Amino acid sequence: MIIAALAYHHSGPSTKVSVVNRVVAKLIDLAIVLLLVGFLYPVGPLLGFLYSVCSDGIGIGGLQGQSIGKKLLKLQVVHIPDRRPASLRDSVLRNAPVGVATFFGIIPVWGWLILGLIGLPLMVMEIYLMISVETGHRLGDVMGDTEVIQVSR
Repeated sequence: MIIAALAYHHSGPSTKVSVVNRVVAKLIDLAIVLLLVGFLYPVGPLLGFLYSVCSDGIGIGGLQGQSIGKKLLKLQVVHIPDRRPASLRDSVLRNAPVGVATFFGIIPVWGWLILGLIGLPLMVMEIYLMISVETGHRLGDVMGDTEVIQVSR
């Protein structure tokens, strides 16, 4: 069912972006989340969670449709119907699966258990979909009607 929805989600002439680049960009963003959590306690966990779901649509400082990780790897999230950079709404929708994992990861002990049982398998599924679906769309891309493209800037 999910694979069928992702296959239908084809956006046209775009080419599939490197899964390695997408994962590295996400790891950079997760490192930012961990820094926020570790150094800005007690508000750090909330800021980290908000960054994890809003990062692709913040749109400040030249980050149009780009988290910091995506900016460094020259990737951009675009809204498929009109090819514009992802908005804050698009970012929240596409990052909801990752946001679930991040949310539980910031809650000590019980949250970490839930993260291991739900969040990590969800992240593995997202990577699997990026690899196995011809267009490289993951569940979050279908939810947000977005895709990741390579940019030159």
